[in-house]
Amino acid sequence: MTSSKPQRQIDWEAVWQTLNWDDETRSKVAEANRLRQRAEQYAAPPLESKIADDALNILTFDLGSERYGVDVMLVRGVRDLAKIARVPGIPGFYRGVVNVRGQILTVFDLRSFFDIPADGEAAELVIVRSNNLEIGLLATIVNGVTSIPREAVVPADNIRYALGVTADKLVLLNIEQMFEDDRFIVGGKDE
Repeated sequence: MTSSKPQRQIDWEAVWQTLNWDDETRSKVAEANRLRQRAEQYAAPPLESKIADDALNILTFDLGSERYGVDVMLVRGVRDLAKIARVPGIPGFYRGVVNVRGQILTVFDLRSFFDIPADGEAAELVIVRSNNLEIGLLATIVNGVTSIPREAVVPADNIRYALGVTADKLVLLNIEQMFEDDRFIVGGKDE
């Protein structure tokens, strides 16, 4: 039995034109769409920058049983502790001086400065610069750089020269304020 409905003819040329990527106009439209999508992706702020605005980048290190952190922008280098040359007549928190790439650098012991009992041997030096003063801070071990959310830092008014403390007892040092202390100037006030 034959169908009385007329069969529809498919216009294969029209179908081919819609699928034809060799067509210059269609190719330009597709390329413009791809470029627009990429531009939108590149223009969108990355997730990391959103996090970075709300975080502090800190170099963390241990000194004995204490954990400290300093603003990574103030750190000039980290190196193994070389032989410290003792200098007579300086305060006890100055351990002496070392030669770092031809520059004489003062070595500073935070334990003595904060009157904390010395436990463990320091093996590394964290070189920091602020207020036109460059000093090497003793460290038992340097842990590395980490980002800490600002809201995770609790102000610590009872700890001198600290920006605050985190829940895991990391003391964030205020190097700029610490370097303004008269005791950093040899011959300055002794406390």
